[in-house]
Amino acid sequence: MMASTLPPQPAWRAVEPTARDELELALADWKAPPPIVLGTLAAVPADRDAFEVRLHDGTLSVLGNTPRGLLHAVFALHEALAAGDSLNEGFHCQGTFQFAERIFHPRFSPWPGTRADVRFLAHLGATHCLVSHDWQGSRRSLQGYVTSPFFPSAVDAAEVAANRTGLRRLLDDCADYGLGAMLWLTELPCQGGPWVSESERRRFLTRFPAEVLSDSGTYEGQVLCFSHPRVKEFYRDLLQRFFADFPEIETLFLFGLDSGGEFCNPESCPRCGGLTRIAQRDRLVCFLVEEGRKVRPGLRVLTTGWKWDRDSDAFLHHQAALPAASGVYLAAQKDGWQCERQAHDFLREVRQVCRERGQTFIGYDNLHWGDDTVHGLGDIQDFPLGIGAKLHRWHTLEADGVFDHWGHAPEDIWCNSIACREFFLNPAADAAAVCRRIAHRQFGAAAGEPALAAWVALERAHAELSVACTWAPGQWPGWYEGRRHWPLPGKFAADNLRAHQSPPRTEGDRVYNPADFPAALQAVAGAWQAAFPHYQEAVHQLSLATAAADDAPVFYRFWWNGAQQTPTRREHLRRQLLHVESMALAGHEIGLHFGLHALWEQTGRDPDTYRAKASELLRHAAAASRAAAAHFHSLGRPKDWGQLYADKAIAIEQWLAGNTADT
Repeated sequence: MMASTLPPQPAWRAVEPTARDELELALADWKAPPPIVLGTLAAVPADRDAFEVRLHDGTLSVLGNTPRGLLHAVFALHEALAAGDSLNEGFHCQGTFQFAERIFHPRFSPWPGTRADVRFLAHLGATHCLVSHDWQGSRRSLQGYVTSPFFPSAVDAAEVAANRTGLRRLLDDCADYGLGAMLWLTELPCQGGPWVSESERRRFLTRFPAEVLSDSGTYEGQVLCFSHPRVKEFYRDLLQRFFADFPEIETLFLFGLDSGGEFCNPESCPRCGGLTRIAQRDRLVCFLVEEGRKVRPGLRVLTTGWKWDRDSDAFLHHQAALPAASGVYLAAQKDGWQCERQAHDFLREVRQVCRERGQTFIGYDNLHWGDDTVHGLGDIQDFPLGIGAKLHRWHTLEADGVFDHWGHAPEDIWCNSIACREFFLNPAADAAAVCRRIAHRQFGAAAGEPALAAWVALERAHAELSVACTWAPGQWPGWYEGRRHWPLPGKFAADNLRAHQSPPRTEGDRVYNPADFPAALQAVAGAWQAAFPHYQEAVHQLSLATAAADDAPVFYRFWWNGAQQTPTRREHLRRQLLHVESMALAGHEIGLHFGLHALWEQTGRDPDTYRAKASELLRHAAAASRAAAAHFHSLGRPKDWGQLYADKAIAIEQWLAGNTADT
């Protein structure tokens, strides 16, 4: 028997059937469950999701202060039953989430994922689904979902129709699981960079009349000029049409200067008249806020630091001038990285500006997969102690919420996801104790203890790397140019690194990203050198964990009900071992390369002096390249890495031997 005392509001009505379905799953093996009441939980602030489950006087009360809170009461009950907890008279569990907004992507491909993906986001503690990503073509624009008569060819009709259908299904699933929704825009649309085919770049010029376009002044070519009155009318019409169809979208994430989003070149646009790019950005933010709120009350438009915050003072000045309905989703270093744990002074200054202006401040981070890893391995990248460190950082900064930049495959049941839920509930919890419980439940005690030891070692490696995140992503394996640029005279890619060196940041007496180029190179080298032994220890411990694991399914498999199979304990650990081993080998070689580049600069780029001082380090670099070559050859992926590392080792060895003909 199941009764309900839930209020009749639409959000509760949408979630109640979901809660009942989830409760039936949780109670499936309970032979004779007591009477159950679904109800509301009083005396908890409405901006914090809270839950409580208690068995009293023979009645099981499942309570939440919000629809999401109610679902988490059911989820907590399900976990207790799955863990074999004794649900006798007096059983009681409760929790309150400590971040008001917890923003995650669903599955990227195929978009928009499935209902099971949304269910998984609800389990890990999300409040909002960011329904698009900055690399998802027309899905990162309003005109990707609605067609305006002002520029009806902006996006192909069939593509708009497919996007509309996908978004509607995703939003309906989100409503059933109590999740709000946000949209990531990369505006203004432009031809696009080298990732866009030349035929598509030419086609862009047929989608809009030439009179409304202007040159971006970058490799992204022509861009829609917001100074043209027809473009403003176009966006005013888009806002009306979009929010008439999709009022669930609460917030727009605005991401410019990358991935097909640009602004006019201030020096050449005849209409913008010297208006700087950041001033053009502010104009667009204010327009979206003003016009958007006419058709979607309460709309927010958030900006980010990506490329905008190279001038810290200018960024703070411009943020302070934006309306209260704006705000930021801000990473400590450019884009949010798995290893990054900084809480520097600039972050605090932006937080203070947002507080004074009544703006939203969201911590922009990587809580699962990241761009700072080896790509395409099919690995699992668990670092749950790091989740504790990251969320403690954002909680200490009093962030209004957190945003996980990338997604992952929910069927893999990453331990990071479970850690998100745990540290959302208590950011100040003992991280080792929380992660020991996760490891033992997920893998069993025999495999769980060495898995925890591996996570401890990995967190030590991340702590070393956190202090030197200067060339993100150029110092990370997936984007690292050094595989093709040997550490030999005339071969270093110095100009590109100088152009993309992140600005200095301070945290008390500590300086991140030193302005001196050789010093910054050496900082990266030192960070990888210090991290490498900890990666080696993580490899060792994960090898032990994999050997100790059995082929039972992972404990938290009940978070997933999609078609894909969840991994066994052994398979999960094997795939994490693959991640850590690949990062160790790739990162070790990267650190040596950056150290050699620093030495090249410190010796005044003199080949003879460099040879005299670099020979031993070069021999280590050749050995590291050979080790990486063997590893990636054995994997067969990424497809050309094995050969690139092998070629690099040969080139170094030949140069050391005095044979420079092939280098």
